[in-house]
Amino acid sequence: MFTRRPSVFLARMIRACWLLPLALPLAGVPDALAADADGDTPVKVGQWERFEHALTNDKRYGDPYRDVTLNVTYQRPDGTMVAFWGFHDGGQTWRIRFMPDQLGTWRYRAAFSDGSGETRGAFECVASQTPGLIGAYEKNPIWFGHKGGDAVLIRGLHVGDRFFAANWPDDDRRAFLDWAQEQQYNLLSIASHYLNRDAPTRGRDWRTPRLWPLDAAEYAKMEVILDDLAQRRILIFPFGGFFARQSNYPMRPADQELYIRYTLARLGAYWNVLFNVAGPEPNVRQPWMAQDEVVRLGRLIRKHDPFGHALAVHNSSGKEPYKDSDWTTYGVLQGPKTLLAQETLWSGNENHPRYSDADLRRNAFVIHMCAASLVFADNSGNSSSGFSGSMAPADRKQKRHDVIRAVWDFFETTDFAGMTPRPDLVDRGHCLAAPGRQYLVYLDEPATVNVKVDKGEYRVQWINARDTSDRRDAGTTTDGRELVPPDNGGDWLVQLDSGKAIPRPGENCRPCSGESP
Repeated sequence: MFTRRPSVFLARMIRACWLLPLALPLAGVPDALAADADGDTPVKVGQWERFEHALTNDKRYGDPYRDVTLNVTYQRPDGTMVAFWGFHDGGQTWRIRFMPDQLGTWRYRAAFSDGSGETRGAFECVASQTPGLIGAYEKNPIWFGHKGGDAVLIRGLHVGDRFFAANWPDDDRRAFLDWAQEQQYNLLSIASHYLNRDAPTRGRDWRTPRLWPLDAAEYAKMEVILDDLAQRRILIFPFGGFFARQSNYPMRPADQELYIRYTLARLGAYWNVLFNVAGPEPNVRQPWMAQDEVVRLGRLIRKHDPFGHALAVHNSSGKEPYKDSDWTTYGVLQGPKTLLAQETLWSGNENHPRYSDADLRRNAFVIHMCAASLVFADNSGNSSSGFSGSMAPADRKQKRHDVIRAVWDFFETTDFAGMTPRPDLVDRGHCLAAPGRQYLVYLDEPATVNVKVDKGEYRVQWINARDTSDRRDAGTTTDGRELVPPDNGGDWLVQLDSGKAIPRPGENCRPCSGESP
């Protein structure tokens, strides 16, 4: 499935790069909520941050996770309603959590389903520095972005099963995260998250939070680390998802729904978390979950998530059975045809090729030219062993990270989010374009390239892919034809720029439609 040469590994695999908009109607209730009963000044909560309120219920329950529900109705500043619920947090303590997306006064009413108590209140949502919910970039949804905000160039790193484990010392976790931030990683793909992959040489020896059967104290352990990641502005892809392979996930439909609802009540208010139904690869090689079961669970998660988190399922390259489904909002495959390129370029992984530095660079460029977001790995073993086998920064293969970082750093200098893959516009190589404004072409081998451009004059600049600070002006072109790299060696990019600003209304968005002609 893998090869070192990007022209084979990636170009022939390019299909529709897709990310659906995250439009999800809020659940409605008929009547508006009354003002705060006590008339107190509402607390202030930053937009996209977490509102939280604790309640006490002195009634004794045999099983507080099942015997009663804390139903909550939120009224947004524009008058629309959101139906949600709270969660039992141990003893007689219950909590409600919410992530407000709209500035202004919110009101809420929380009531136990058995009539044992009710409370009303309000909070003021104010502007904050917290980014919007991670998902589709609304102006060009083949890229990631923050809801209501800017595009995000994903700089992803896969880590192993130990990340949330109690027997991985906090100091070691902190040292790893400090290094990851210095390296400018902004997304972690975490193997045993949410549930532990309980198998030999996998997650069995790591004491990750035991979320099922439901246990508030175990969720709280996980949330301490999630809060740290949110503060560090690090995004999270749960590699195992809600239903992880070889984990103790609930099997009965009623238990599955209970687990989903409780998890959403606690984690739905995190702006930095992508959702994943199941992983790794529920339908590959030796399928462990039927496709119709994936669809049922995906729809159930979508139904109960009022925030509209980006939702997918981990799968392999090739035919994507869920691409056009009504519950997915992004793709996760082991290949570049989808937006999140997960198990695609994992250096040191026992199941992947032995990539040279040049292989890493070339494949990373092609992945991004297809508008896919890379999750890299510096493995020494498999997907469970994680970063360098130990996740100790001293054991890293730093050159691997530097090679990938250089590619990301280059794309940060471009207006990548205003462009879309256009292999139909070039006779070789890989092309991102905002037609009539800018064209960017990557050639993994030196060759003359012809670019179909809209009428106009374009400045031509060649960029050395091995050192992108090496940029060479090559005059102008009006037809995009016979563009020749500066020398006969290595890989190059060529940029054609009209000087016109690139708007991002989405009108030029076209999916990656196939191989280059």
